[in-house]
Parts: sequence; C-alpha cells; structure tokens
Amino acid sequence: MLLGVLQEAHPTASGSPRMMQGRPAPTQMMRSHTDSLLAVSFFKDGRRVVSASHDKTLRICDMQRRSLVGGPFEGHKDYVRSIAVSPDDRRIASSGDDKVVIIWDVESERMIFDPLEKHTGWVLSVCFSPDGKRLASGSHDKTVVIWDAETGGVLATLDRHNNSVWSVAFSPDGLKLASGSADHSIRIWRSDNAELLLEIDAHQHWVRSVVWSPDSHQLVSASFDKTVKFWSSDTGAQIGQPCTSDTYHSLAISSNGSFIATASDDSTLRLWCTKTHKLMGQVLEHAALVRCVAISPNGELLVSGDGEGKVLLCSIKNILEQHNAEEGILEDEEAQQRRPPFSETQLRSYENNEKFLGNHGSPSKYPSEIDEASGIDDEHSLFDILTIPATLHNGSIIDILHAAEELLTQEIDADDDYESYANRSVVRARHAEWENALQDATKSIAIQPSLLGYISKGIALCGNGQLWDAMEAFDLAFIFYNHNPIIVDLLLLIKAVSLFNASRHNEAMRRVQDLATTYQRPHRFPCSVINVGLMFNLTNFLTLKTSSVVSTCAACDD
Repeated sequence: MLLGVLQEAHPTASGSPRMMQGRPAPTQMMRSHTDSLLAVSFFKDGRRVVSASHDKTLRICDMQRRSLVGGPFEGHKDYVRSIAVSPDDRRIASSGDDKVVIIWDVESERMIFDPLEKHTGWVLSVCFSPDGKRLASGSHDKTVVIWDAETGGVLATLDRHNNSVWSVAFSPDGLKLASGSADHSIRIWRSDNAELLLEIDAHQHWVRSVVWSPDSHQLVSASFDKTVKFWSSDTGAQIGQPCTSDTYHSLAISSNGSFIATASDDSTLRLWCTKTHKLMGQVLEHAALVRCVAISPNGELLVSGDGEGKVLLCSIKNILEQHNAEEGILEDEEAQQRRPPFSETQLRSYENNEKFLGNHGSPSKYPSEIDEASGIDDEHSLFDILTIPATLHNGSIIDILHAAEELLTQEIDADDDYESYANRSVVRARHAEWENALQDATKSIAIQPSLLGYISKGIALCGNGQLWDAMEAFDLAFIFYNHNPIIVDLLLLIKAVSLFNASRHNEAMRRVQDLATTYQRPHRFPCSVINVGLMFNLTNFLTLKTSSVVSTCAACDD
C-alpha cells in the first residue's frame, strides 16, 4: 500500500513550488500516487482533496490531518483524466482513457453503478450539475454526453464539435452547459433540452479548459495557444485582453470569481485578476511538470498535482492580500484623484497642534507629505502616519492625551473636520473609551473617508471585540495607501496586532515574521510600528509572546 507523507516544504525544496520573486508561499506536499497526477479537486468542506492519476486510481487526502483518508479507488483500466465531486460531497465522478465514466460513493469507496459506457474514445472531462442530478462528460470521440447521475441513464448526446472535447462545465445557475474542444471552439448549450445556444470561435489551438463566473454571465477559457480569454456567455463577445503565458493545461476560478489560477507547460502556477486580467503576485514555479490545479472554496488555498505523483498545497492568502493592497480593490487611484488637497484650515489646525504640544525639534511632516514619502526614518512613529504630532507620546501621556482631546474637541466645535474626529477617536481609544472612539471614527468617515478614519474605526472595533468588522475597516484603509509601500506594511502590521489580541497568536506571529523576513527596505519601520503598538497598548499586545515579537523586530535591523 502506498504510504503518503505530508510535509512542510521549504521554498527551494525539490518538487515544491517557490516564488520566482517576492515572498515564498507556505507549501505542503504529499505523494499520493505512483505516477503523474492528471486531475485534482477540492471537496466542499475545503479540507479534503481528491486526485486522479496515470496509475489508474483515485485517492483522497485530508490536508488538515495530513494523511490519506480515501482510496485507492480502483476500477479504471487506464489513465484517469478527470474527476468531479458532487455538490453534497457524497459522490465522485471519474473518467479516463478506458472510455468509461464511473460514479463512486465516497463513504464506501465503491462504484454506485457499473462503469457508464457510451463514449467511443477517451473521456477527457466530467462535471456535475449544481443540483447534483446530472453529469456531463466530454470525449475524444467529439461528443458530450449528459447522464442522469442518480440512475446512470443517458439523457442526451451532443455531437456538434469537430474534434475532441477537452472540457465541460455546467453554469452555476444550472441553465447552461459549456464545452471546449480541440476544434478551437467553445459551445454553449441549454442544459434542459441540449439546444445549441452559442458557438464561439475562441482560440487558435485546442481549448483545454473552460470555467464559469459565479454569476453565470462570463466564461473563461484556457488554450494551448498560450492564452486565457474571457467571454460573455450571452453574446459570445470577448471581454478585455487575454492573459498570456505558456501552454495552459488547467484552469480554475475562485468561488467569488475575483481570480483564476492556471497551470502551464513551463511547470508554473499563476494567479490572474478577473477584473484587470493581470498577473497577481509572482509566479509559483514547480520542479516537476504540473498539469492540474484547483482553488479551495474559501479561496485561500491552491492545490496542484505534478508529474511525480505528488499533491501540493499552497497558501495564497498573503498573495491575495498583497494584491488587494497594491491594486486597490475599491478603485483607490480614482478615489485619490477625487480627494481634495489638504486645506489651509487643516494645515493651520495641524500647526496649532504642534505649537500647543511644544514640538521644538524638527517639524513633523504634514499628512500630504507623508502620502508622497518613499520611506520613513526610524524616529518617525506610527502617529506620523496618522497625522497626530510625534510629541503626543512623550512626557506625561495622560496629561497630553487629555489636552489633545480638549483641543480636538474645540476644533470639532469650530469646524466639523473629518481629521479631527479621526484623531480624537484614536485618543479616546487610548483611554479605552471604545464606544466614543467608534462614534468619532464613524463620523469622520461619514464626512470624508480617509486612511486615518478607517484605521481609527478598526482600532475602535477591536476594542469592542468586533474583530472581523475591524479587519474589514483595515482593508478599506488600503484604498488610501497612495502607492506607498510603507502604508501597506503599516496596515498589515496593524492587522497582525489585532489578530494577536484576539488570541489568534499563530496567525498574527506568522504575518509579522513573514513581513520581517522579506522586508527589503533598510530602515526599521516594522519595528517602530510594533514598538508603538506595544507602548500604546492599543491591543494589549503585552503577553507571553512579547519576547517573540521583539525578536522578530530585531530581524528587521539586519
């Protein structure tokens, strides 16, 4: 019996994927087969993965338990090329070069029916309908067959393609079926009566894979012509520019439709944004040929199968977060262009703050200057970013905070300024007046959304115990990062501190350590941010793991 060993893989370990540039993706690998993998699929529980192989079997891996938990499913007489998991996770459909389709019961690991025979050539693709009652298969014999998944009977045979059918996919609403073929076309059919609705002359080479957007309005296709293209499923019109790389073997789309993953002939995996059709993050490079890829239901994991019989699991959460920050998921560039310049009233208010608080050293930067800065020196603290004068954390903290709150209240009474509300929210958070802090932050955002407004709201929500609402507020703050990588790192660190305070210590420490390890700029800004977080105790960061945080900060000095 094949013994699978799941292990943590180093970025440069043989067989494990590595980032060609940027941060390494946390990776696990498991040898689940004795020959090349041709297909992988997640169960809806997001924990188990089923794989199919040249070795004629299927196997199920529990990635959480790090073990093989199902199989080998034995019944095929030749290569197994395609698999699909039913919507209720109770059945698996498989097909292969033995020209049959098999439907398996997951629990008993037995065939529900005898192998389904209708095709006269290799069966290259299978998929369940969204309700699990029908099954479609595409074959080298140029046909698509729709099966009754509950009885095994043939419901329809679609024979309008002129070459092998490499991919079939039901639309999420269950109304249509798409097929991609070696005749370079995509065909869209009504799923209830097999009527041909649309024929798209899609590519200049074989259409290897097709997937639907979650709203059923778009199709995405991958081809051996080295392009991925996006199509309107209503008109057949191409949408935007294609994604271009090497010959594509496999394509998957996230459950929310925000990105796709591709596996290419050059032994790489790539993530692409479905909105911009641009590459997300850097390329994941494998040591062995990769022919299949799938995305977990929550969109945070990528599973792939290689030519050595291994299933590889990558966490892509960091890649997605970094992409969202850099690209601005809410049209941040357009929002920045609409923002008014820093007003004379705000500048005068800031100068009054500086004078009141006795800043006799070098003047702190104005917020507009900070937005444009390419880097921040060690002596500039968190409050430089948040437009609160640096001297606020010197001397008698309590007295200064009370004085600052009084001054900010006077400014609010004189002029309903969004920055004054946000600043007062942070001051009140320091006093643990969480409800008042949240009210001020909400008021600030209502007047004008801003970086400080959303940060202050996130801090207040953390104080109220609303962690995930706070995470959403911090994510919205990314809109205003203005292409400043320092702001991005600041927000990622604030999120890490918040997670730590919510007892999600491992996740928080991992984020901080990843950022410290891969930090490329010469100064110690991450250390400064963490130290200020400790000093102000915004999230009660002083716990048993404080020493680990300090050690992480020390790594930034190197």
